[in-house]
Amino acid sequence: MKHLAIIDLGSNSARLSIQAVDDQGHNTEIKRMKIMTRLAEGMGQSEEKKLQPQAIERTLAAIQTFMRAYQDLPDLKVTGIATAAVRAASNQREFLRQVADLTGVEVNVLSGTKEAYYDYLGVAHSLDLTDYMICDMGGGSFELVLAQNNQAQHLISIPYGAVSLSEKFHSADRISAYDLFRFQNFIQKSFDQLDWFEKGRHLPLVLLGGANRTVGRCKLFDEGAIDPEQMHGVVMPTTEFVDRYASWLQMSLAERRVDLEDEADRADIIIGGLTPVVQMLTHLNMPEVIFSDSGVREGIIYEMLHE
Repeated sequence: MKHLAIIDLGSNSARLSIQAVDDQGHNTEIKRMKIMTRLAEGMGQSEEKKLQPQAIERTLAAIQTFMRAYQDLPDLKVTGIATAAVRAASNQREFLRQVADLTGVEVNVLSGTKEAYYDYLGVAHSLDLTDYMICDMGGGSFELVLAQNNQAQHLISIPYGAVSLSEKFHSADRISAYDLFRFQNFIQKSFDQLDWFEKGRHLPLVLLGGANRTVGRCKLFDEGAIDPEQMHGVVMPTTEFVDRYASWLQMSLAERRVDLEDEADRADIIIGGLTPVVQMLTHLNMPEVIFSDSGVREGIIYEMLHE
């Protein structure tokens, strides 16, 4: 039995996926871990777009935790990837050297387009869909994919995410009407630059990323699900998604933390993460969202095992 570990250094959280691969090439996830690191925190307030020392320390500590989880596994290959925060960082090389010194792993910094492509692979090979859009809302960027006949036709990464947008538009606590208007106008201008965006009208929207999954977990928890983590393929009407966003929008940060319970660590970035999604859903008149647990990491695993 071979083992494959993927370390994903995101802008808001670090994640680990460990896969067991049998002799026929079939893979099973045997462990999944997530640690909130806020690697992108403070980058938007720095002219040089530097990863901040405390954020780096949190991320290196998370990696050490991951190493303890996989260090005793036999026949192990470890792959590291990094996304928006590291992609944009002026001190990227220094940070990657620190990670390599700690782990012996050379981290692959994904381009935005490559990140969107792996999102597509993860969704296309795990959900039975034909025409749809994908939105992966990360901490430092969000990726959009338009798929027709289950083939990716357009892919893009927009260099703003839940953490950076929350900082830019002061949405950690109760957002002002002025900042919300600026936020919505900013996002719409980004969408207007995409000549293919309107092709997503009336299509379902597949959601990835922490802020989006928070909505899915809250829905399943409210419905009494035994395991709210098992949300892959769960469908939610757009009206229900927007209503939940609207309820958080009018809460203070303290009220949001109470309401989110186990997801309280996202309370200060949930509005920053969901506002672009709601803007897309309403502008394109999309009927429903579909939550996916399969994204970048699963897309990379699929490529490694099948291509």
